[in-house]
Amino acid sequence: MFGSQKVSFRRSRAQSVDSDDETPDSQLHREMDRAQEDYEEDENFEEDSRPIFDSNTILSEDPFGNEDSQKLFESIDKLRKCGAGQDLDLPQLVIVGKQSAGKSSLLQSLTDIPFPVGSRLCTQFAMRIVSRRTSPGSKDKIYASIESGDIDPFSIRDDDSRIKDFGRLVSDFTPETFDDLIEDAKVAMGIKSNGTSEDRNYSSKVLKIELSGPNRSHFGILDLPGVFNAEIGGVSRREKDGVTKMVTSYMNKPENIIICVADASGDIANENILPLARDIDSSRIVGVFTKCDKADPPADIVNHVNNPDAIGGKRRRWYVVQNRPAKAGVSYDREQEEAALFKQDPWLDIPEDQRGTAMLKKYLATLLCRRIRDAFPGMLNMVTKLLDAEKLRRKGMGESRVDHLHKQAYLMKIVDTYRTLALQALRSPTDLEDDEMKLRGLIVDEKLAFERDMKKKGHLYNFLEIGKPQKVHQHLGYLPSDESEVDSDESDPESAHNPTAPEAQQFVAVGSSHPPNLLLIPASKNLHTWKLKRNPLYIEIRAQINANRGEELPGMLNPAVLKPLLRKQTSKWQALGEEYLERLVTMTTDVSLKIFEKACMNVGTTERTRAGLQERLLALAEDSRKEVLQKMRSLCEKNASMALQTDTDDFLRKVRQAQMMRFINALQRYKTSNPLSTFVRSLTKDGSTLATGPENYGDWAVVDEKSIGSLFNEIHYAGDRRENVEDEIHDLLKAYYELALRNFIYDVRHNITEPFLQDSSGPLLGLSTDFVLSLKPEEVDVLGGEDEGVIVGRREADDKIGRLEVAMRIARSPLGEIEV
Repeated sequence: MFGSQKVSFRRSRAQSVDSDDETPDSQLHREMDRAQEDYEEDENFEEDSRPIFDSNTILSEDPFGNEDSQKLFESIDKLRKCGAGQDLDLPQLVIVGKQSAGKSSLLQSLTDIPFPVGSRLCTQFAMRIVSRRTSPGSKDKIYASIESGDIDPFSIRDDDSRIKDFGRLVSDFTPETFDDLIEDAKVAMGIKSNGTSEDRNYSSKVLKIELSGPNRSHFGILDLPGVFNAEIGGVSRREKDGVTKMVTSYMNKPENIIICVADASGDIANENILPLARDIDSSRIVGVFTKCDKADPPADIVNHVNNPDAIGGKRRRWYVVQNRPAKAGVSYDREQEEAALFKQDPWLDIPEDQRGTAMLKKYLATLLCRRIRDAFPGMLNMVTKLLDAEKLRRKGMGESRVDHLHKQAYLMKIVDTYRTLALQALRSPTDLEDDEMKLRGLIVDEKLAFERDMKKKGHLYNFLEIGKPQKVHQHLGYLPSDESEVDSDESDPESAHNPTAPEAQQFVAVGSSHPPNLLLIPASKNLHTWKLKRNPLYIEIRAQINANRGEELPGMLNPAVLKPLLRKQTSKWQALGEEYLERLVTMTTDVSLKIFEKACMNVGTTERTRAGLQERLLALAEDSRKEVLQKMRSLCEKNASMALQTDTDDFLRKVRQAQMMRFINALQRYKTSNPLSTFVRSLTKDGSTLATGPENYGDWAVVDEKSIGSLFNEIHYAGDRRENVEDEIHDLLKAYYELALRNFIYDVRHNITEPFLQDSSGPLLGLSTDFVLSLKPEEVDVLGGEDEGVIVGRREADDKIGRLEVAMRIARSPLGEIEV
């Protein structure tokens, strides 16, 4: 049914095809052109004249004899020609079996091709035979080419140039001509002579033989190398396993129809192809017993055929055929010998439609036609999905870059896309979908956190809060009046630098009856026993006053102590500022990397370029980190060395406010030591006149000549109460510190943070057009160049897209819309 013409046995060497010959070209793009031309011819059908499938015609004597079925076959063949067989599961007949099972003889019977019979390692690569019927009066043509297989289990790098250049137009197909064709194909595929070189005895390539003529039928079959158990000399275990992997791969493709060949003359238990077919759907498995004339006893074969469940425990359809002997003479008529054999017992017990090569041909053609008809309608959807996926993958590879300008333009496209996203992150975050890329909001939160940290943790010592006087009850413990009785031990650094520790209670009102610069702490584990400890800041103020005494006269206030005190009190600013800037740089770098990944995805960046630019971005971030930390150090050094000066009214306002509160508190202390009742009673000799009413003057403070000195001591820093000096220094330091802190936070936010974010050399905006233009030619080559793997991958992707686009046009043809 493949071909009804007998070939002459005249030796003729297979000829190479000239470039100007009109035969099919073996190279992929020419195959695609041919497929496209054929497709365009088919496009001339009008929609209302599209062929409709009819089950009777499909199951006719020649399943591919009607026009509709032939068009189905031609469409599948066009898909295979354009290379879509590498991407789609196209229906085909696949013949498998162990070595020496009679596959070559069966193929010879099915195709009229004089396959060599009986030679060891004959089938060392897959062979696809495609037969098609041409118009009456046309000439017979035989054309051979090499195409890629669906799987490469041997992982051998072939010389593709030899494969693409391989093309043979065969005029007379004789055994000798076929031998020459096989040997030429082996050379093109890199296969060495039998047994001479381990790991080069097989190839994953496919030798395609196309038969066309007016008396041929539409048919196609793929012959695979035979599987074998024992290793053969010169064939490695890796190749043996590779053959099995290749065979099982083709067998497992759901659209393939598998022809399992078994040797009727041997023990069926040794047919190692049968276990490989155990899990394959029975509807696409056809078993064929060859060498039936040598079956001993033939009744066993008949039993297997008539009992489909006997082999492998699954129902299979089996056929029996008669092969042409290896040494048969010219006069041997296989068809006549086969017919005579199967007219004898016990073969007559097998149904007639399962006896002989003719019946096998008819069944295979019918099965293949049905398979093609069922698969074709869903082909368009599958091609669409594959094409979309491959285009997306191809986009990720970027465009080919052959020279400096192309590489530079490629880098420009990436950085332009990146910069657009970066500016959105900084200026218009609402334009971004990903919240993690909205840098401005993240920066605002970090600035606020920095300001809170500075106000809460920026000072070395806690300042006193100067409030109105409050009554403090005597149950808190004894109140020493002499400063020498106050425990001023500084051995406890925890309480000294953390006056808010649980065991220390600071007086809220410095105008209470307790000294304002004292802390109330437990004297022992018994919390009802207390002692007083001097405030750490007041200890430091007294230390600085003593250490910085100069030429000032007794009773003079030395303002020079403010500078070292301010340095002490601001000594934590640099560390807190550096921590903030570290977080700032890290956050900005993380967002920049997210933006960069987004830009790379949008543009379609290769891994080489992505890694190179990311390395540059991280380098920019590191340089910026060093720069902002240096700015922080310079700012702190400037603040520590500059003279204390301010022209703002806030400073005077804060100082005067503190002094007023100090005066009120001093007055309260004076009233405590000089009660009004004492003064009133002194106005009478016996004190009887106003003795009943002093409580009515509780808000009064009366100063006379006798008590004026006491008031002076409470108020003036030159008085006997030397805490007044410390209070004065404290209040000046506190007022200046608050202004300095406000200025420091402003400087960090506006003079360090914002310039960092806007820096054209920083991590956020550093990848720019200027950055690309500043690169040296060799740097552009490195960043914009391509690895060989990318070049090959892009070429393969382009080839696949080309194949799938042709397949798309074929699948969209009127034939693809036939209702079945």
